[in-house]
Amino acid sequence: MGRPGEVERVSGDEGTGGRRAGEELARELLADRLRELREGSGRTYAALARRIGVSGSTLHRYCTGQTVPAEFAPVERLARLCGRTPEERQALHGLWLRADAERVERQEAGAVPGAEEAGSAAGPDAEKASSGAGPASEAPGAPGAEALGGSGAPGATSVHRDEDRPAPAPPAPTGVRRGSGAPVLAVCAAVAALATGLIAGFGGPARPERPERQPPVARPATPPFTWTTDDHVWRYGCGHEYLVARPPGAVPPPPAEADAEPWAQALGAVHAGETGVRITLQGTGERAVVLEALRIRVVARRGPAEGRVHRMSSGCGGALTPRMFDVDLDTERPVARSVPGNDTGEPIAPVSFPYRVSAADPEVFLVTGRVARCDCDWVAELRWSGGGRSGTVRIDDGGRPFRTSGAPGRPVHDYDYGARRWVAAEQEEAG
Repeated sequence: MGRPGEVERVSGDEGTGGRRAGEELARELLADRLRELREGSGRTYAALARRIGVSGSTLHRYCTGQTVPAEFAPVERLARLCGRTPEERQALHGLWLRADAERVERQEAGAVPGAEEAGSAAGPDAEKASSGAGPASEAPGAPGAEALGGSGAPGATSVHRDEDRPAPAPPAPTGVRRGSGAPVLAVCAAVAALATGLIAGFGGPARPERPERQPPVARPATPPFTWTTDDHVWRYGCGHEYLVARPPGAVPPPPAEADAEPWAQALGAVHAGETGVRITLQGTGERAVVLEALRIRVVARRGPAEGRVHRMSSGCGGALTPRMFDVDLDTERPVARSVPGNDTGEPIAPVSFPYRVSAADPEVFLVTGRVARCDCDWVAELRWSGGGRSGTVRIDDGGRPFRTSGAPGRPVHDYDYGARRWVAAEQEEAG
């Protein structure tokens, strides 16, 4: 209703424009269905458009029948968003196919001004180009009318029109047959016209609308502090044990604590029973950074490593102790527990999180990871906040996890400085 020939098209007769039965009906039905989906969702055009990947103005044109979607994807996304069943989405797909075929035919007819009117006055070849509106479409039950409503017919209809429709070049004289390349050129011209229309329609008449802004990709916040680690910290500066998978005669004397790392690396030694990790933290600015929590995560578990236990010393006196944390790595979820320390015999009360660090106020943690039943790889994760930002940093051994192994039943050796060799602990005690 409201357009010339509407009644005739619905009833199956040719309208004044030469279009076939149901030609406009598919687009209108699709628009009605999309409008029902939009209204039933209770959302605005802009809200729905963001969810299905188009602009609000484009979705409005879909729902009012001004534009047929060039692809079925936004229609399917809208249907899924509105909770439609697979059967309902399949019906929408068939309706979109019919409306899309109608859209292609309209674009082809508009490629040459007056093409529809020229059909009645042109020669035999031009009449063949418009044969889709000829006798086959005079009755509603004719093959041409059935093809328009079928799921595979839109493609067939457009191919028949593409075969002989005028090429995009200047109109050829009436009666001259077009070349075999016309279908390819017709499809290219239709796609180009459609793309131009969609691009122009994104922003309305004033200016092109920018694509929907995507949410920013979350990136780890750079912590406003620095940290260093040392995982060769001995009890009171002298007591520690390493597992070494070499004969005692091939193991050099114990090093000083400061030289423990290269000594252990050269021998492939593994911390036995416990690892003491000193973490030194200092802010990069005057504003304090809050250290909220310290988590321990075991990233790999194996059976205890092979080798003999080599003790660096049989015991020594006390020394200055930083903030101390004790971790049982044998548990499924290790927890760093604050424990008391001492300063040359004076006890230091345990202090729990949170802590504060700044450029003028550093902090030192000593995390002792203990294990008896596994060879464990582990890291520390420190959660922080400050300056309106927050994050978590992984603290490890220069990009590798710390490693601590239990040593159940392994032979124990001490170094005999008089004999200048490693001896079994039982032998030393007997001597």
